[in-house]
Amino acid sequence: MSKLSDAERYTRQLGETVLFRGVPGDRIRSWLIEADVSVAEYNAGEYLFRKSDRTDRIGILLRGSAEVNRESSDGSMHMSTLRRNDLFGAASICGEGESFVTDIRCRERTRVLNIPEAEMLNLLSENRTVLRNYLCYLNGRIRFLNKRLDAFSKNSVAARVMTFFAAEANGRIYTVKSFTKLSESLCVSRATLYRALDTLEEEHKIRRNGKEIELMEECQS
Repeated sequence: MSKLSDAERYTRQLGETVLFRGVPGDRIRSWLIEADVSVAEYNAGEYLFRKSDRTDRIGILLRGSAEVNRESSDGSMHMSTLRRNDLFGAASICGEGESFVTDIRCRERTRVLNIPEAEMLNLLSENRTVLRNYLCYLNGRIRFLNKRLDAFSKNSVAARVMTFFAAEANGRIYTVKSFTKLSESLCVSRATLYRALDTLEEEHKIRRNGKEIELMEECQS
């Protein structure tokens, strides 16, 4: 990126991202002007990353949203949804030629700031604040994946669902955006998910109000 107008346009927004949090605006602006980065537009249905990709880059969503899915012989597992200012592609950095681990597909018209691996490594070596932010981001991703693994280690579907809610709830409330996506995340059918929810409600571990799931106080740990 070399145009000053483009740098001005994205300086404030990047300051709101996890990667550049706490970095002065003038430093972000200078980096945007000098760095070998680019902004790209993607249409709904296009992929930002595919498992077959060997592109080494970090991306930041400047606009739009995208679904992160893990494909296997057993089907597709929904991992998360990326939205404005979210970072993605960490697994592609220093991957030594390994393919990407998930598919990331745009839900709508999406704009992305692409940062090549070499540029990202330079940024991390030159700015301690960005380095700390990036390490905190990676720590958060590890914790997220550990919670997912904990949920899948449970023997019963109801126990897996409860562990998932406990990990993802905002306080005592988990709001289901899509029961289909939730069932995909847990690798169960919708019918199995509904039976698990019925069981948890009968056991007074949750209370349902439409798509709002309240975890009962005695279930918190």
